Amino acid sequence: MTQPAVKKERDGGYHAIKGFAYQFDASLLRIFENPYATAELEGKQDLSVENYHIQVKHRSEKFSVSAITSAVQLMFRQFQHDSSSQFILHCHFSDQPPGFERELHPDELDKILAEYPDSYEKSTVGKFAGACRVSFHENYHNQFKELLGLIRERLNARDDAEATYYHAILHGYLKDVILTNPIGSRRVAFRSLRQAISSARTAIFESAYVEQCGYEKYLKAVRRRYTLRTVNIAAERIFSFECDATTELDTLAEVIILLRDKYCPGPAYPPPYMTFRGDFNSLEIKKALWDAGARFNDGTGYHGGIFRIEELINPPASDLKLKIIDAEHLTSLMDNVRIKEFHDFYATESASTPRSVSGASHVFVRSFEDLLQVL
Repeated sequence: MTQPAVKKERDGGYHAIKGFAYQFDASLLRIFENPYATAELEGKQDLSVENYHIQVKHRSEKFSVSAITSAVQLMFRQFQHDSSSQFILHCHFSDQPPGFERELHPDELDKILAEYPDSYEKSTVGKFAGACRVSFHENYHNQFKELLGLIRERLNARDDAEATYYHAILHGYLKDVILTNPIGSRRVAFRSLRQAISSARTAIFESAYVEQCGYEKYLKAVRRRYTLRTVNIAAERIFSFECDATTELDTLAEVIILLRDKYCPGPAYPPPYMTFRGDFNSLEIKKALWDAGARFNDGTGYHGGIFRIEELINPPASDLKLKIIDAEHLTSLMDNVRIKEFHDFYATESASTPRSVSGASHVFVRSFEDLLQVL
């Protein structure tokens, strides 16, 4: 007797995951269609592009007012606070042709708002009807195919296989934007999609180079990258290190001192930011740096103090040539400082930047001791 309930629960999980995937694909389509606009994810609505706020729904059944009630009520609540906004319900229903778009009828709105918990004026409903459109689209699979075509065209994927891989990267990127940023700061533009793919390509190239050419040749290539290029030491930059419990902290301290001396030779130059990720003890790393003579500012003022981003960016004393930033504060830092370079040193998995950085570099190392030879 319990089997139908179990099946319904499992189907619910499947449809929920499919719904999120459909929403991400719909968001990517809108960004591709508006390459010069900035989209906001999971803000006031599922997606906002310019003055349009969009709710995304995928349903396998036929269209009904009850199926869109919660989405329309959410949009109506926002309209009560901002009547200049325009709304689109991007949805799929099995009995509605893709490409068809219409307004909501007065009787449909009456049903939708019948159990609306807030008070409202009748005139507001009439205005909202003119500001809200229901736009019917392809189902999940056909929308996915449409998006793959755009990825091939706009992001230069060579075939559907590569476009599918890029698609997975973009889904991961959108997920990170939502999970690592507060509401109101989850913004994505076409250029940031290109940067996400470019960073992934770089990491893929690094791994393939090591595999095909050998680690020693790879290190020589990295050395040329860091010794032959023109360095703008007046630029703000971040160095990221993937660490774990086996990391040789004394060697890591040597590498950081080397970078400090190279990129901050005097008080006129901005101290580089260092950040760490992985399974490690932050206090042990800071202790190793301090013991090695690498005095730093980490925005706390004193060991164990309260972190203040202003104190990190503009410290009261400028005698320290090194700054430490915990990973949880990277987004805040990059919101306040124009970071020109992001250097990621990894052993297992490359890191993505919390914000788009044109000068992003990913370097695979088996040991931080190798960096002493190439930097």
